Amino acid sequence: MSEILFGNGQFISLEAITEEGGLKRPGRIFINALPHRGRCQVCGKHINELKPFGGPGDPLVGDLSGEFLVKRWRSAGLYDAADEKAWQEAEKSVRDPKDILPWLISKYGEKKAFDIYFSCQAYGMIGPSWECRDCIVLRDDEYFEAIDRRLKESTNK
Repeated sequence: MSEILFGNGQFISLEAITEEGGLKRPGRIFINALPHRGRCQVCGKHINELKPFGGPGDPLVGDLSGEFLVKRWRSAGLYDAADEKAWQEAEKSVRDPKDILPWLISKYGEKKAFDIYFSCQAYGMIGPSWECRDCIVLRDDEYFEAIDRRLKESTNK
């Protein structure tokens, strides 16, 4: 059974999906979007191709028996210590947060400044990711490598 994490009238947020039918809820607005076309957002496998989660410890603590996709919260980018250090230096050097990017540009040049800026912004954003039992245990670097690999494969078709 697909688990409802939050439900109130027309609004719903799911925590896990047991079956493809759990993706269809007419007349409701989904908070934290559902998995795209019933696929793991990391490997891209359809719910019909996935092995279900087992009991506690398979692979996560908690009983997710029979679930195929589980919502996990992840950062939108990898942590970069050098970028974070540059960002902190910029924060200390300016009075207004709107001046951080211009300060970074003056110190590092436009390309590097935008790389730092977007790296720090992405790492600070957290969002839902619907993942299968194989992908949910990936470390952040493995997660982004798997997504990059899937995207490259889909553009080469």
